[in-house]
Amino acid sequence: MLSGCAVARAENSSWKLALAGALAASLALAQANHPQALAEANLGVEQARQDHFGAAIEHYQRAAQLDPDLPGIYLDLGLAYFKSGAFREALAAFQKEDARAPSDRLKTLLAMSHFGLGEYKEAANILRPIASTQPDNPELRYLLAKCYLWSGQYDESKKIFRDLLTHDPNSAPVHMLLGEAYDADDRTPEAIAEFHAAIAADPKHSQAHFGLGYLFWKEKRYAEAEAEFREELKLVPDDPKSLALLADILLKNGVTQEAEADLKRAVQGDDRFALAHVDLGTIYAEQKNTSAALDQFQAAIKYDPERYDAHYKLARLYRELGRNAQADAEFAIVAKLHAQQKPAPLMRVSGPE
Repeated sequence: MLSGCAVARAENSSWKLALAGALAASLALAQANHPQALAEANLGVEQARQDHFGAAIEHYQRAAQLDPDLPGIYLDLGLAYFKSGAFREALAAFQKEDARAPSDRLKTLLAMSHFGLGEYKEAANILRPIASTQPDNPELRYLLAKCYLWSGQYDESKKIFRDLLTHDPNSAPVHMLLGEAYDADDRTPEAIAEFHAAIAADPKHSQAHFGLGYLFWKEKRYAEAEAEFREELKLVPDDPKSLALLADILLKNGVTQEAEADLKRAVQGDDRFALAHVDLGTIYAEQKNTSAALDQFQAAIKYDPERYDAHYKLARLYRELGRNAQADAEFAIVAKLHAQQKPAPLMRVSGPE
């Protein structure tokens, strides 16, 4: 089953280190040819156990320089890099370790490093043969399905998610990811059904109400979307995306004051969501706060360069200000973009986990 502890591990970053086993287990058994190298490695272990990964990396690097053949040193170095978010360096270290002591554990860490780098197809290619030999390992298949999803292999991801649900039909995370796969494949009704199933399984599961609300919002079912965003905000009062999309609906309904307040909270929490900047810019433009409106439209374009409405509204504002050359440049961009762009798939809004 993929509920309870298994999902907690799969959804929390700490589960990734668990796949590698205990930190520095191989070093504890090493018969080092260079005592100083082992001493440096053990210092790295102590630093890593305290989450001081920068210091751990320095010790591991010194150990590797003193004794490149020290067993497990590149595994531990890779884990420290991985935990600090340096996925490219982690990948290189794991590759060195795998070259001299290959294992499924290291292959899985290689795949997770590729995933951290956004190289989802590469991650899937590594995990596929491992998962085929471990059909009863739900966590591994769950990770492979996420790699398939993010590499655009929707049919493969859906097949695994559906199979996982036959073993645990009440897994909210799997229902949500299956819903994202359906949505990415332009099968929104099925996506909505999966998010309903996720909420039925766990009404308080993080982002379940947001995901359902976003799907309703895409379908212009604004009343239903508003209700879901408000449910998400009961659970996470400052969730930036729920605030931004709720505000978008309020703005459409003419509730400008509440919309403006929610948009300000949204960008304070996460200023990378382009829609929030477009809507704030629209409000400021109506208030004749031209400078603030320009800033918001430009911010929207910074985070989403193909955002048609941001370019269009910025172009109109430039024209009103008599800045015709800049207006012409923006209108030229508008002409290259499709006026009726579809909203992004939910998975692109939610992001990989």
